[in-house]
Amino acid sequence: MSEEKEAKPNTISRRQFLRDAGLVVGGTAVGSAFLLTACGETKEITKTVTNTTTVTSTTTAPGTTKTVTTTAQGGSTTITKYACPACSQEFDSIAALKAHFEATHPGEGTIVSEAIGSMVAVNMTVNGKKHQVFAKPHWPLRDVLRNQLGLISIKDMCTGYGACGSCSVIMNGRPILSCMTLAIECEGAEIVTCEALADAEDPLIEAYSKHHAMQCGFCTPGFVITARALLEHNPNPTIDEINEALSGNLCRCDTYPAHVLAIREVAGNQ
Repeated sequence: MSEEKEAKPNTISRRQFLRDAGLVVGGTAVGSAFLLTACGETKEITKTVTNTTTVTSTTTAPGTTKTVTTTAQGGSTTITKYACPACSQEFDSIAALKAHFEATHPGEGTIVSEAIGSMVAVNMTVNGKKHQVFAKPHWPLRDVLRNQLGLISIKDMCTGYGACGSCSVIMNGRPILSCMTLAIECEGAEIVTCEALADAEDPLIEAYSKHHAMQCGFCTPGFVITARALLEHNPNPTIDEINEALSGNLCRCDTYPAHVLAIREVAGNQ
């Protein structure tokens, strides 16, 4: 081992810790949607990849997907292709894929055709960017944001019962539980997740690190997004108002007092 390596401290910054906790999506974020073929096998028909450093072109076997990500200096562009489960031909929209499948592969996959037809296109603005996602009527917003847009700050601690607050996002200016909100209800909505706060270097993130308002970090994105929504509506909340606003967020590590300290510090410096 060189002297240079020996001298390098084995430490991790607070910001790195928050990234590991899911506040920042770095490297590659992948989301997928799956359909069933007539023979009962699961087929992956969509995938989006955002890669901040390379240009990638990957072709998979027929019945799966092809994804292309083009990255320019200072930003990236993700192209989502919808691949036919039967022949792997690519299409720019799920409607075009459905039309192709019905015309070219009649009788080969009724279940696939029905599954594609049951999806609804939903247009929404997420973290300042316009997106079109596809969802079945019963899919929660949480799953669509995680699986199709790769926003992994949205957690699931209570398995979708709306009891923990770890899936909280801000929609149209107010905090909501994304596990209790249907994706098809979000047409035209403006949604903010903790990734946007991290990218903007929101002072709440530094305050949460400073006051050790997390241990395992799993619940932290939900607390931070709820706190930001509170401060947007009430720039100088009292302790009681903070506790009331955070009452729907649970922390197994029992860091509740530290959340109040972090939020009050940010409120006093805004």
